[in-house]
Amino acid sequence: MKGIFLSRTTQDIIRQGTNLLFSLAQFAVTLLPAFGIGIGIGDRAMGEAPPVQPVSWSFFIWFLIYAGCIVYGIYQALPAQRENGIFRRIGFYTASAFIGITAYALVAQFGGSDWILIGVFIWILASLLCAMLRLTEDRSRLTRSEEYTVLAPVSLLTGWVSLAILVNMAAALKASGIIPAGTAETAFSVIVLLIAGIVASGIISKSNGNAWYAFPVIWGLIGVIVANVWQQPNPVVAGSAALVTMVLFGVLAMVRAREREKAAGT
Repeated sequence: MKGIFLSRTTQDIIRQGTNLLFSLAQFAVTLLPAFGIGIGIGDRAMGEAPPVQPVSWSFFIWFLIYAGCIVYGIYQALPAQRENGIFRRIGFYTASAFIGITAYALVAQFGGSDWILIGVFIWILASLLCAMLRLTEDRSRLTRSEEYTVLAPVSLLTGWVSLAILVNMAAALKASGIIPAGTAETAFSVIVLLIAGIVASGIISKSNGNAWYAFPVIWGLIGVIVANVWQQPNPVVAGSAALVTMVLFGVLAMVRAREREKAAGT
């Protein structure tokens, strides 16, 4: 990702500029439909909504995520942060993720294939995991301001994307007719929720009990519960989502307790 023929200073400037530009661009491109350019991502998402699709208002978390990413973009672009070792370790990964989110929005708004969108989501999640896991290896290296301006936005975005990949995959399978409506779709939705729980539990453990990551996953699962209680009643899916939510709360509590014991023993 880094140009081997560029000086360290030039790499730093490129990294800072790319993060700043695309932390803004990923939000700006979502406004294009307001000017009659493309279709809204939300309109497309609700077109073939599977049972694992969260209720519509849960997607407002994107405003919090976008705001956090813009704060991150501005903070890391400050001249004083140019040689910050943390940004040198994660900056090209976050830039990759922001570029990916911008690309996702454009592809979605201009009618691109669902499977292309899933591929873009995998690219985004891989980039974010590389960044987040580096941040959570030793959180004592982070200052208080970096906790909120770096770890929080990166983790919130990672959490939401890790759930969104599975939701988008379920929607693509439904739209293609591979998963028919009815009992089969309910069974598939339960499997998707279980996979989401396993993946999120593993990431929570690997990130040493990162609550910033867990919050958007749990928020999305609550959205699934609401959707399947009031919007499109499906008690099996609602109950499965509630079970996975409780498991994630338990995993988060156990991992954080483990980390506190480690800290107390040092």
